[in-house]
Amino acid sequence: MLSSVSRKLILIAAMAVVFGLFAASLIDLASLYNDATKDYFFEHGFEETGSNNLVTGILLDYRLFDSLFEAGILLVAVSGVIWVSKHDFADKNPNFMIDKYKTPDLFISFARLVYPLLLAFGLYIILNGHLSPGGGFQGGALAATAILILYFIDKNKETDIKRIVTIEKVLYLAIILVALLSLFTRSTAFTNFVAPAAGRQWQVVYLVTLNVLIGLKVAFGLWTIFTAFLKEGR
Repeated sequence: MLSSVSRKLILIAAMAVVFGLFAASLIDLASLYNDATKDYFFEHGFEETGSNNLVTGILLDYRLFDSLFEAGILLVAVSGVIWVSKHDFADKNPNFMIDKYKTPDLFISFARLVYPLLLAFGLYIILNGHLSPGGGFQGGALAATAILILYFIDKNKETDIKRIVTIEKVLYLAIILVALLSLFTRSTAFTNFVAPAAGRQWQVVYLVTLNVLIGLKVAFGLWTIFTAFLKEGR
């Protein structure tokens, strides 16, 4: 058996080795990373993507393949939550522990005030993701939060998880189809199906469409996860 002092010394030695490896990895950091990509985005991003928000231009154009995987990960997460949950899908009322007590009237009144504002703000974030910070992922999360507030307003609200999951899958397929349209219009998959030569007003159609589809998918996905947890914790 190692003594307490020996274990501490081994731990310190292990931490020193890890720190040494980390320090060594930073030696050539400057040569591995440079500003070439950043400079390219700043110089050509608006012209090639039509997006004032370079983050949206990167996520929906230059690196759309990554965004598809991110949306797919959420779909897998939703499927996993549904699989491990042990509730009856036939029961569409996700009552949870807070429903065992009377929700304060002040809380209900405040929720009714916040619900439309939060939903409107989520839609604004989705529709203006190409003009200002935001987009489908952020706006979808806000929209899902607004929908979930309804559970505090009306504890008898019914939710059909099977239908929500089906809609989310359809939305994901729609996102993929929109991403593949460029294969027919520009002979390149996973980019804006409208060429820059057509004008920014037409490029925006693609950006808004994809943001709306992603926002709806994220909203339905988070809605499903939260509802499944409510049913499970009932």
